[in-house]
Amino acid sequence: MKVIRRAVQAGLVMGMIGTAAFAQNLGDAKKAIDAEKYQQAKTILKKLIATQPASGENYFYLGNVYLKTEYVDSAKATFTKGVSASNEYPLNYVGLGAVDLHANNAASAKTNFDKALSLAKKKDYTPYLYIGKAYTNNPKPNYAAAIENLEKAKSINEKDAEIFLALGDAYNGDKKNSEAYSAYRTAFDMDKNLLRAKIELGKTLIRSKAYNEATNEFNAILATNPDYAPAYRELAEAYYLWAKDNNYEVAKIKEALKYYGKYMDLTDRSIESRMRYADFLILAREYSALEQEAQEMAKIDKANPRIYRYLGYSAFENGHFAESVTALKEFMAKSEKVIGQDYYYLGRAQLQLGDTSAVTTLAKAIATDSSYAEPLSELAKTQFTEKKYGLAAKLYELAITYPQSKTLVYDNFYLGMAHYFDYAGKDAATQKASRDILVKADSAFSFVIQKSPTTPDSYLYRARVNRLLDDDQNSKGLMVPFYEKFIEIVSAKPEAVADSRNKRNLAEAYNNLGAFYIRSNQSKAKDYFNKTIQLDPTNTYAPEALKSLGN
Repeated sequence: MKVIRRAVQAGLVMGMIGTAAFAQNLGDAKKAIDAEKYQQAKTILKKLIATQPASGENYFYLGNVYLKTEYVDSAKATFTKGVSASNEYPLNYVGLGAVDLHANNAASAKTNFDKALSLAKKKDYTPYLYIGKAYTNNPKPNYAAAIENLEKAKSINEKDAEIFLALGDAYNGDKKNSEAYSAYRTAFDMDKNLLRAKIELGKTLIRSKAYNEATNEFNAILATNPDYAPAYRELAEAYYLWAKDNNYEVAKIKEALKYYGKYMDLTDRSIESRMRYADFLILAREYSALEQEAQEMAKIDKANPRIYRYLGYSAFENGHFAESVTALKEFMAKSEKVIGQDYYYLGRAQLQLGDTSAVTTLAKAIATDSSYAEPLSELAKTQFTEKKYGLAAKLYELAITYPQSKTLVYDNFYLGMAHYFDYAGKDAATQKASRDILVKADSAFSFVIQKSPTTPDSYLYRARVNRLLDDDQNSKGLMVPFYEKFIEIVSAKPEAVADSRNKRNLAEAYNNLGAFYIRSNQSKAKDYFNKTIQLDPTNTYAPEALKSLGN
């Protein structure tokens, strides 16, 4: 029994030792914040508040975590509790001032900052330090005010590396690169454990496009601290920009994706970081992973519109067109920042579903960003190949609205053909009411002829269109100049005449010209019919026409 009792007592003692050894303190919370492990930091700080409810410092750091993660209301509530718990502790007033800055209330912020300074002891520089940070880290930064307060902090204690780190951030925001670099360098020289200073030095190299040197800096950090998450994030960003400067080189995009995945694994997988990861998945064209990631994000946050954008893009790329349409419409209903690419994805998904509103959607894509007119050429060609000529024509009409398009002449040619075949496929009654289609076709071929005057098919199809536009009973010969030009261009190249397709088309031109001249110039008509027979002895129309002329 004594043995058992001793064992139990020993266990209790060891348990007490273990509890003491593994109890987390404010320093651990600060390390978690620096490593961007915000959920871990919140857990530590909430436990500290539970065990030390009168300590204002714990509230201040918890409030700061909420501010960093953009939960401003929670930050305000936490700072307010901190003031109630310890109204002589100055930094919670700084926190409330920072909340005021987020609310664009500079006057109230100054009142809170002045209160914090009034409570600070003579050699306490921390209110100036955090006031400086507050002016830097808010939606409308005031870098001059930030630097002023940070210089005051430095005048009290010039040996705290955190002050120089904060000065670097303020100078960096104010586009004073040399001053920023100097401040970051000083911060790191003063405290080699201040890894974010080293991170910022690496980021200055990225801004100079020294990507190799920057990645070396970040890898050096990871060599000594392999779990420091921000280094992985910055490696990802460095490889992304490196890829971007090299026409989005796939290998570097893959590297970016790999490192951002490691960053995610080491942090709390916040919605913000997951969305950035989703950006990399798009660039890497990892659409299956993107759709899965977007679905997981949607379970966590149904209000964030960007998540529905990711769902829409990935669903389209994975062939889930109905889901793509649903997600993108949801995104557009929730977001005020709809870009051309959003309409482009939605329009293509609607096309796949046979939804005629696709044309209207794609028109919005071009209205938002005219460069989306160029890729519509391929969509139009697909519809043309599937003999959906009316729809193809509508898409080509959108494609030609971009004058810088490399396929502008090509698109006009197919626009003319789409109109021509669309008209030809209608019944007689509908054709009579749709002659405007032929006018559009003629205009498209006219454009092609202006830009490429030696392209024979443009004249051939323009002749066909004008034959249909002309009056059958009282022909004005609208087709004549275009058939004649077609004959001239093709006949100038013997190898072209030998082509079976060109032979058929020449015969068509000769026969139509012969038919036109029967009434006005029978000699000319006979010449054309004889040319047909010479070219194609099997042609049946020309001999019959000559017979009717008494030849």
